[in-house]
Amino acid sequence: MNRLYLVSNSIGNDADIPPRTKTLLEEADWILGEEQRTTSTFLKKLGITKPFDLLNEHSSRKDMDEIAMKLATTKRTCLISDSGSPGLEDPGKWLVPLAWEMGIEVRSAPGPTALIAALTSSGFATSPFLFLGFLPREEKERERTLKQYIGLGITIAFYETAYRAKHCLETLAKILPGDRQIYLALGISMASETSYRGLAKEIHKKFPPGLKLPPVFVIEEKKERSKR
Repeated sequence: MNRLYLVSNSIGNDADIPPRTKTLLEEADWILGEEQRTTSTFLKKLGITKPFDLLNEHSSRKDMDEIAMKLATTKRTCLISDSGSPGLEDPGKWLVPLAWEMGIEVRSAPGPTALIAALTSSGFATSPFLFLGFLPREEKERERTLKQYIGLGITIAFYETAYRAKHCLETLAKILPGDRQIYLALGISMASETSYRGLAKEIHKKFPPGLKLPPVFVIEEKKERSKR
C-alpha cells in the first residue's frame, strides 16, 4: 500500500527534531517540502541529499494535479513543513484529504507543535478548547471573528504573523472582558523565546517595539462565578 507520512520538524530548536524524522526521510521515495530554502537547509542538517518537490500556497491547480499523480504511484511519500507538524495551518491540510480520497494511507510521525506547546504552557483549561488557525488579516474582520468565538466561554488558541502580533493585542485589549487573561508565546523553543500572561491591555503596554517572533495566542476560558 502507498503511504503518505506527515513528518515533523522542529518549531525553533533543532534539538526538538524527533529521531524518527531522519529515518523516515532517508527511507522516503519522495519528499515534499514547503519552501525551497527552508527545506534544503533542513535536509542538509540531517545529511540528506535527496531531491524534493514543493507544496505551498503558490502551488497551482496544475501543480496539485501533478502531485496527486505522483502520490498515487509512489510507495512512501514524506511531507514536511517549514516548522512543526505538517497539516496544521500549512499546505499539508490540502494534501491529506486528497490522499485519503485516493486510497492512500496517511500516517503521522508526531513531533512538536506550537499550538500544543502554548496551550499547555498557558495554565488555562485545555478541554474543551477551540483552535482558530490564522485570523483574518483585515482588522475589522479579525475583530468580528474573535467576538464570534469569545462568547463561547472556552479556551481559544490561534496563530498570528509576527508583524501583526501587537495589532492583535490591541484588538484583544478592546474586546475581551476585563477578567479574561491571555497567554502570548513568541518564538517557542527558540533561544529568544518570550512569553506573557495576563490582561491583554497590560501586555500591550509592555510589548517591546520591533519584537518579531512567531506568536501563538491563547485566551483564557470564562471563569464560573461562585454563587452565594
